[in-house]
Amino acid sequence: MAFGCLPALIAQEAASTPGVTDTAAASDWNATPMILVGIGIVAVLGMIIGLKLNAFLALIISAIIVSLLVGLQYDQDMGARMAKVVSAFGSSAGGVGIVIAMAAIIGKCMLDSGAADRIVRAAIRITGEKKASIGLMISGFILAVPVFFDTVFYLLVPLARSLYRRTNKNYLRYLMAIATGGCITHTLVPPTPGPLLVAATLGVDIGMMMIVGVIVAIPSAVIGLAFSAFVDTRMPIAMRPLAAGENKHQALMPDQLPSLWLSFLPVAIPVLLIGAGTLATTMADKEDRARLAVEDVRDYSELVSLIQDARPGTPAARVVGSQRLDDDDRALLSTVPSDDDAKQAYVDALNDVLLDPDLYDEQAFLGVPLSDVVKNGLSANQTRMKPVDRRRMNRVLLQDAFPDQFRTLDWDSPSRKMANRLSLWSNANFALLLAAIVAMLTLKTVRSLSWRALGTDVEEALMSGGVIILITAAGGAFGAMLTDTKVSESIRQLFAGSDASGVTLLLLGWAIAAVLKVAQGSSTVAMIIGSAMMSAIIGDTKPEYHMVYVATAVGSGSLMGSWMNDSGFWIFAKMGGLTEAESLRSWTPLLAVLSVGGLTMTLLMSQVLPLVGQ
Repeated sequence: MAFGCLPALIAQEAASTPGVTDTAAASDWNATPMILVGIGIVAVLGMIIGLKLNAFLALIISAIIVSLLVGLQYDQDMGARMAKVVSAFGSSAGGVGIVIAMAAIIGKCMLDSGAADRIVRAAIRITGEKKASIGLMISGFILAVPVFFDTVFYLLVPLARSLYRRTNKNYLRYLMAIATGGCITHTLVPPTPGPLLVAATLGVDIGMMMIVGVIVAIPSAVIGLAFSAFVDTRMPIAMRPLAAGENKHQALMPDQLPSLWLSFLPVAIPVLLIGAGTLATTMADKEDRARLAVEDVRDYSELVSLIQDARPGTPAARVVGSQRLDDDDRALLSTVPSDDDAKQAYVDALNDVLLDPDLYDEQAFLGVPLSDVVKNGLSANQTRMKPVDRRRMNRVLLQDAFPDQFRTLDWDSPSRKMANRLSLWSNANFALLLAAIVAMLTLKTVRSLSWRALGTDVEEALMSGGVIILITAAGGAFGAMLTDTKVSESIRQLFAGSDASGVTLLLLGWAIAAVLKVAQGSSTVAMIIGSAMMSAIIGDTKPEYHMVYVATAVGSGSLMGSWMNDSGFWIFAKMGGLTEAESLRSWTPLLAVLSVGGLTMTLLMSQVLPLVGQ
């Protein structure tokens, strides 16, 4: 194929590439997904608040209603839509089931053994009783950097409950203090997945994202803590038992409590193991070994020839038709590089292609034997895939299609091998299982329980944990069905063509993430889609401040509007022993305050400390 035929090939590839549509189609906003989401919101709120229906039933019924409406709208089989609800419920339960069960055991055992009391006594000696909530907030703030928010909340709730037993007041403040610290770093500070993916999408250095994320998070957390105290005075809530047998053991005397190091072990084990795994993975990811170097292309002339002669619907056509490339890049890939600088520019363009989420096409790669790396990558959650993993998958995909043109990827560096060795130990399910075993043995030893009595206590914990698993999984299924309405595409159309700069650009990034959060419930998904939209809106015209502020604006927006389609809402409510109405009046406005606080700090810092050229 001659070079002059490339425009036709590119146009054909663009037409077949998901997400690439003509301007007229993009301008026709489809409001149907927003209507379906509105129906879902009315259904779940009406059943829980209006009819006082059990949260699990309300969520699963609402998920089915939304799913069937999606089937009617897009002419899908109703049986398949019901299967989608079941699949989403199972996926959500699989993600949180073991963790919540182990957390329920840890919480009950730490309370009954006096371990939580011992830790609280030590903390009060340091902070004083009046400042105990500050200690909880700081703990959540730090622990949520390497550990997911839900795990942090599970680990610290026993301390809040034990603290209430000592003070007999401020229970809601303690819960909100933990939520304040955990939520703000979960959305602003890598290496948690959301901020990590936002930084990668917007081209922000991870170190810069961590530093600025912490600077933005600290004042927001202070505001959140003050708001927690305000809500607690307006809406004081007494601690309620999570299970029938929670208070059956008599309180222990101070000299009967376990030692501080033994008491802290169930908290320290998962934090240290998960943190070590996160650190090892972050260091391995930083190497980005899948990134092509000049010497990784064996024969530039032959590769250019393959691209020039590419027929539509072939691997080479997928490369040159990638939506990550512009016309200059395509011309570059169709020209044999003449010197080292030209070769570097050539592989830079290829490296952009390796980040294309739509590079693989089943018809184009039909007949190409796919490696296990590619198969595993294609079966993973594409939305949440880290850039380093996508680049690896796509590079191996090109190696499979063009084995003579690319050197084999050497993925297993010493850092990666270390991360792999820690993958079992740093798995949250395994780490919490070890912590639960330690907590159980501590309870058995301190209370001198028989194995049968210990089993009874564990069963009581699991009964309360089972209810939380059901509700959280139903909430996940409901959120997944809202996502199936294609509301994200509707929101993308709504903001398409937005032309913003300066402070307006930051407000737009915050608003997009906030709308996405309210619509589908996941902060991580809101951050990923929101940052991708902002990257497209900004293009090559960079603002007069560092792009890290766009990233923190998107991260702050992803906290706004947390309600019943957010798993975090149910974790806060059910692990804290609160009703849905109480959570809507505490958790939801708290996250809104944190969101606005993060946006305010972002706007202020972008003007005072723009970091241009950094």
